[in-house]
Amino acid sequence: MKKTVCMVLAMLAGFCFSADLFANEKDHQKKNYENEKFVWTDNYVSEGNHAALAPSTEEIVTTCLSKDGKSLRWVRKNDIYKYGKFTGTSTLETALYNMAVDEMINNFEKDGTLRTGLYWGGVWTRDVSYSSLLSLAYMCPDKVKNSLEVKIDRMGRIIQDTGTGGSWPCSSDRVVWALSAWNIYLATGDIEWLQKAYPVIIKSLECDDMVVFNPQTGLYRGESSFIDWREQSYPTWAQPADIYLSECLGTNAAYYGVLKVTADMAAALGFKKDVKKYTQKAEALKKAINDKFWVEEDGYYASYWYGRQNLIRTQHSETLGESFCVLFGIADEERAAKVISSMHVGEFGPPIFSPQIVSQGNYHNNGVWPYVTSFWGKAAAKAENETALLHALACNVRTAALYATNYENYSFNTGNPYTTLMNSPNMLWGLSGFMGLFHRTFFGFEFSQDGLALNPFVPTVLAGTRKLEAFPYRGMSLDITVKGSGHEIASCLIDGKEADAFIPADWTGKHTVEIVMKGEHKPSSINLVGYIGMPETPVVQETTGKLQWKAIDGVAKYEVLKDGQVAAETTACEWTATENGEYQVRAISAKGVHSFTSEPLR
Repeated sequence: MKKTVCMVLAMLAGFCFSADLFANEKDHQKKNYENEKFVWTDNYVSEGNHAALAPSTEEIVTTCLSKDGKSLRWVRKNDIYKYGKFTGTSTLETALYNMAVDEMINNFEKDGTLRTGLYWGGVWTRDVSYSSLLSLAYMCPDKVKNSLEVKIDRMGRIIQDTGTGGSWPCSSDRVVWALSAWNIYLATGDIEWLQKAYPVIIKSLECDDMVVFNPQTGLYRGESSFIDWREQSYPTWAQPADIYLSECLGTNAAYYGVLKVTADMAAALGFKKDVKKYTQKAEALKKAINDKFWVEEDGYYASYWYGRQNLIRTQHSETLGESFCVLFGIADEERAAKVISSMHVGEFGPPIFSPQIVSQGNYHNNGVWPYVTSFWGKAAAKAENETALLHALACNVRTAALYATNYENYSFNTGNPYTTLMNSPNMLWGLSGFMGLFHRTFFGFEFSQDGLALNPFVPTVLAGTRKLEAFPYRGMSLDITVKGSGHEIASCLIDGKEADAFIPADWTGKHTVEIVMKGEHKPSSINLVGYIGMPETPVVQETTGKLQWKAIDGVAKYEVLKDGQVAAETTACEWTATENGEYQVRAISAKGVHSFTSEPLR
């Protein structure tokens, strides 16, 4: 390994490396993470013939080239230290964190808002909202506030700015704005902001109750949150109206989170009737999600229900929705553990959904998005799955180091950001996820109305001493040190005295926190799989009751569905209907992987 990495480094042109970077054999052999695709050590990230390292905490160099063949390198250019100074267990770890903060500042616009990425100007509702949840609500709350205000329409409702069929109501995840608004309040305690945000949220929810809520199922309609390129996640026959009728895990999980925080907002503002109303709505939605989406034999929630007259549940998992079910408490402790250990995960990270659509390119389909990986990593920490948490950290470190930026997405198969249909470096939710997962893992940030709790979860192989100095929180300046590994605290000193690991929101001035972890280890696992492709969707024709379709390669059998229920199995490519109804056909591979159902025929 040492010889290979040194040879790779020798290929780097235009950069000078000190020979002693790899002189210490012991340090060189320390591996934080390794799988068949890549290695992450204290000093470098290596993958095939490529490697990346940090000559200093303010520079990252890599042998990977840009899409147009140019050298890649990150060098700090902004004043990052007013957001606190992070010191990791290695130069590379520190440099990667510093790069995320530096790229955050790159996305500050002159009008006080946040651009979405290097190639994506302007504010996008879900991008800034999810970035806020991951870290920006406390890293740059004023910028997030300004950005959220831009996404309010003339009627005082949240704007749905992207999605199928002209956005809302086919896409209905605009309400994640409310999660961002609440997290700003938790980070800042700004009650005036809450008073301003609350009526916007109420108007939006009332509108959604009339248009996208389905009282028959207790679920909200509309496509999966952020997965808004319909051919990339739905059968090609699905029209915008069909997607509007679908009921998706990610969007409903987001609504549950929104209903919960709306009740919390109402309590903070003294609206007692609204507290009861939105608490009851949240509990009803939670039950509906668990009743309709949970698949016991798979150990995770299904991604969505789709169809026309009769909705059918997909076989897919969906990483953002699964993560929200764990993080928001939709899944109980047992189910949360199953979700994290059972979901399909690739060597470069968890896919957006699985299985994949063979006929579609890499983007949402067959893609890994670091911000989603960060949510999944946070969910893994909550479920106390150390293997999953380490994998999430390693995958984010890998792509940030090798490409010297925080990209939006990359191929599930190859880990390459250049082979996806659309992409951008310096991506807002990519960099916010990188910072947020570090904060959640190494320092255990948990914001509440009462203060900042610290509940670190440091994987065993990442044991060491980490510091976050002069970190600004509600007018305070915090120096936080965490030593060791594990997910339980052995001791905590605040300003030199034994105390719970909690900073009350009403403190002022400068404070020091020193935490030592117990070093305990709990067995855990993930479901690491390769590419899983779906069979093609049958195209069915009907003549006087006879259904016919062409044979599909790799298929073991076909199922005929009548009114959403399996009516027959066959290995032939035809079947005769003897009763009126809505008919569909789906193909099943020898490994039991389902295709989408065919377009409904009545």
